[in-house]
Parts: sequence; C-alpha cells; structure tokens
Amino acid sequence: MSKYQVTQIIDLDIWQKNVEKTPQYTMFVSPSYLNSFGGKYQLYFVNKGSEFKAAFCILLSDDETEVVLDELVIYAGLFFCQDATQKEVKAKSERFEITEEIIRFLTNKFSNIEMALSTKIEDMRPFLWHNYGLNDKDKVFSLDLRYTSYIDISELKDIDNPQDSLIFKNLETLRQRNIKKAIKEKAYTTQELNIELFLEYYTKLMDLQNQKVSKQKLQNMANVINNSVNNKQAVMFCSKNSKDDIIYITVFSYDKYRAYYLFGAGNLDAKESYKGTICFWDAFINLAKKYDIKEVDMEGINSPARGWFKLSFGGDITPYYEIKIG
Repeated sequence: MSKYQVTQIIDLDIWQKNVEKTPQYTMFVSPSYLNSFGGKYQLYFVNKGSEFKAAFCILLSDDETEVVLDELVIYAGLFFCQDATQKEVKAKSERFEITEEIIRFLTNKFSNIEMALSTKIEDMRPFLWHNYGLNDKDKVFSLDLRYTSYIDISELKDIDNPQDSLIFKNLETLRQRNIKKAIKEKAYTTQELNIELFLEYYTKLMDLQNQKVSKQKLQNMANVINNSVNNKQAVMFCSKNSKDDIIYITVFSYDKYRAYYLFGAGNLDAKESYKGTICFWDAFINLAKKYDIKEVDMEGINSPARGWFKLSFGGDITPYYEIKIG
C-alpha cells in the first residue's frame, strides 16, 4: 500500500491556496484561467497522511476519456510543496516517489495521456523509467523537449532612460534600431482592452499563414483575455503610430513570479516595420514599472520565425517538456 494518497479537489479556493505556493505554479492553473480556456480539467492533491505534498492538473478531452494538451494552457502538470526543513537530497527522492505515484494513478485511469510540464520540473526519470525496457511504444512515455526564453526585466523598473539599460544593450541590433525609429516617429503604447480588434488582427495573421481558426477558439481566446484582465492576471498593450492608429497588440498574463507572453498580432496594413518591436519593448517597460514584474517568459521559441523574433530580445533559453503516452 502506497504511503501517498491521491484525492480529487473540487474546492478551487483550496487548490489555489496550496498550489500558488509551489515553485512550479503559473497563472495558467489558477481557477479563473482554468474556467476561461474552454476545456475540461481535473485537479488533484497528493498527501502523505494529513500533510500536503504535491498536486497535479490534467486537461481532459470532451468525453473525459483522455488527458490532452490545449494550446491555451501553456503549463499544467505537477506541483510540489516546498519544505524548508527538509534536506534537498531527501526532497529530490520524495519528488521522484510522488511522480511515480502520479504516473501510476494516471496510467491506471487513462490510456492516452499528454501533459505540458512547468520549466521548474527538473527530473524526468520517473517518466523515462515507466515500463522501462518494454518494446510496446504505447506503454512508455515519450518526452517532447520544448524551449522558451526568460528575460530579466527588473532593471527597467527604476531606470529613467530604458535605452541606457543592459537589457537594451543586449537586444539584437535590428531591435535597437526599430525602437529608436519608433520613438523618432512618435509611436507610443497604451494599456487598453480592445479584444475585437485583436481577434481581427489575429485572424488575418492566421489566414496569411494558411491556418484556419475556428470560431470556438476565437471565443475561448476572448474569454481568456477578458477574464484574465478583469481578474488582474493579464494586461493588453496597444502600440499606435503618430496618427493614433493601432498597429500592434500584445497580451501578457502574469502572476507573482513572472509575466507570460500570451498573444500578439499586428495590423497587416500598417507599414511601420517596428510595430512588433515597440509593442514588446514598451510592454516590458510597463510590466516592470507599473506591475513590479521582474521576469518575462516569452512562452515558446519552438518555431523558426517566431522563435528568432523572441530571442532577438535577449533572454535565457529554458527547456521544458511535454510528456505523452498511448
């Protein structure tokens, strides 16, 4: 009999109170976000007796027979309680055991499982060693290595001229030129909510890339933006040219740890080559100064074009995993 007990959690306040304290927490598993993205989910705690040890969040297919990924929930997965009195060697061993227990629970309940894990999950051995040596690929986990970029923006909070910052000096040369040109041409960025215009820009961008976006996805995106902004978990930035035309829109979500780039799209008719650059740059400045955000997760650098654009702002390349079985 296992020394760990897995219990489904229905009370969202209890979930938030416990999970928010873990290093793996992101706002994507907050109750308000989970109730906005349009999919089904289940929440679980792992206890050792009466002691809270870990938690996990799974996203479900419509018929609730599979654990699935959803592109609007960037990180879900596993969350581990920190115990300051516990030696790190013991903590690592315990996290390993708990992960094995979660794997047993999930594989007994579901035949097909997909999960996106936090960048703070460092030990993938329990997944790699599940059914170790078995030749049946449907019964062993595959690990999809993913990357994101973390940018330290803390310096921008108290600096008078952001162009004097180390962050600006570390930008790719083209980004620096774009920012200077935008300022020279009197482009500026406001914080305002214009979901309808953003979805219009986004749809046209996807059409240009030959990607059809369903009405349901657009509605889910609108719900995520609206609810996250209203719950003070996200902010929308709109960059404008000197004629006050909105040329680019970004959405950043945030929690007590960092901000996360959520969405972005520009006006395809706008001729300003700097439109995306200035929107991101001004967003960094605002996030640091107004929201005391110290770090930004650029949320994925896994496609060539978007990956290089995000990396041109500097930042540290950080790995994370999507795990799959079945």
